[in-house]
Amino acid sequence: MSRMTIDLETMSEWSRALLAASGLEDAGTDAVVDTLAYAERRGLPSHGFIRLPTYASRIRAGGINGRARVRVLSDQAGLVIMDADDAAGAFSAIACVEVALAKARAAGAAVVIACNANHFGAAGYFTDLMARSGFLGIALSNTDAIMCAPFGGRPVLGSNPISVAVPVVDGQGPQLDMATSEGNWGRLLVAREHGELLPPGWAVDAEGVPTDDPAAALGGALLPTGGPKGFGLAFMIDCLAAIGGAQTSDGAGPLYGDPARPQGLGHVFIAVAVDAVQSASEYSTRITSLTAAVHESGLPGSTRPPLTPGEPEKQRLAHAHNWVADDTTLRSLENLSHQLGVPIPIPTPL
Repeated sequence: MSRMTIDLETMSEWSRALLAASGLEDAGTDAVVDTLAYAERRGLPSHGFIRLPTYASRIRAGGINGRARVRVLSDQAGLVIMDADDAAGAFSAIACVEVALAKARAAGAAVVIACNANHFGAAGYFTDLMARSGFLGIALSNTDAIMCAPFGGRPVLGSNPISVAVPVVDGQGPQLDMATSEGNWGRLLVAREHGELLPPGWAVDAEGVPTDDPAAALGGALLPTGGPKGFGLAFMIDCLAAIGGAQTSDGAGPLYGDPARPQGLGHVFIAVAVDAVQSASEYSTRITSLTAAVHESGLPGSTRPPLTPGEPEKQRLAHAHNWVADDTTLRSLENLSHQLGVPIPIPTPL
């Protein structure tokens, strides 16, 4: 399979034009493109521009409301419930983060839960927003059912991601950003397009038999990370999301299903102040010390030093300048450009 590359700035401009021509308002377009580019820069192509054709299709069909108006349904001292109005997930998520930060500045901590939401991309984008504002940030989401239970074979829960980002003075602190399944649907799509096999223990086929074939896995189910532990965490994320009135995974609209059907997902954002009993600088010193302890815990002669959560992604940032496109995604974007009358940038062969 031939592969092409387009620099990220050009790719972002192309993406904005495609989303706008599909019917997404400017604020939503900026939010979605920022999250896609964020994922690409951190070496997470499963949450990058490979998602763009699906988002555009859902905007055009109405599954994503291109002119959504996110609103507050319930405003309590430490808890806010918001209606995402079927918006592009990144757009409504940013609105929720802004509310969480405003509340946490006043109260020290805040929880914001959104219903009627759509797929929001990489969860780490939103916890980064909170950490850069000086708060420990947590983001959770359910998704449509793509993961089976231990000893089960039929998809029943989403990959239900969780991200936690830690503020550190004068620098980006540790960040956890993980699915509760061994892989995620985007990783299966990337593996299929690149002709790659899946690692053992990632997925089962439609008969519940373990498989390393991404095409077979797409017709089957992902496995939970850590077996019952990952499944239990995913289940409880669904329970949190349901507080705001969201669909649980078993009833959520499939991201790759009917593009006219909103997903009805739930998003949860938690912002926690770190300076209630100490200064932000003192907290930063504690986290920096913990990070150093991890780095110093390696075995003599090891070629792979211990890292804290998020460090591999940060290391990729210095080398992330281009989007590497597979044939299928590039062709679908070119076809969409022709339909919408959007100019197509010229990619460079690898």
